[in-house]
Amino acid sequence: MAVMTTVEDLGADIRAARRARRWSQARLATEAGVGRQWLNAVEQGHRGAEAGKVLAVLAALGLEARTSSAPADTGARRWLSSVDTARAVRRYVAEGDVGLALRVIGRFLDELEDRTPEEMAVALAGPPSTGDRRWDVLFAAAAARWCRKRAVPVPDWTAVSPLRTWWSPVFDPVLSARTMARTPVDFSVKGIWLDAKALEVR
Repeated sequence: MAVMTTVEDLGADIRAARRARRWSQARLATEAGVGRQWLNAVEQGHRGAEAGKVLAVLAALGLEARTSSAPADTGARRWLSSVDTARAVRRYVAEGDVGLALRVIGRFLDELEDRTPEEMAVALAGPPSTGDRRWDVLFAAAAARWCRKRAVPVPDWTAVSPLRTWWSPVFDPVLSARTMARTPVDFSVKGIWLDAKALEVR
């Protein structure tokens, strides 16, 4: 699991661990002895959560809190996991930098080429939400496409339902026909128009 540096990271890790167990918020709240609304606030990254309750939630999920005097980036792993990627996409989308959000997904996919089987399992573990369902679907479709093209088992988290309305992260009315023509079927079946080259980093 990636190093948690913000309350948003903590909330995202709790949500990802809960979903990995296929637990509802209500079940986790019961297991940890906390309120469901409070748990929802923690998963959303709201500040002011009581430390004792946070520790109870972590314990219920089999997670542990750790402190370290080492820098957050120890250099032990220099490639992106799906968790790192989702967090970066969340940040860049919030900052309005769609191009950088696409590039970080492209970098994640590019780096998968050099992963060992053990590293691949870590890299493709279920990510937290980016905070925007459209980007969640785009990330899932991109990862599934990469795996399918290389005969790698497609992770369960990529099986997402299509968007209800068509969406393009880089819509340009002048280039829309070209974008539609260059959109891989893996994206179009999910309701996304995106030129495949938008995710290329080389």
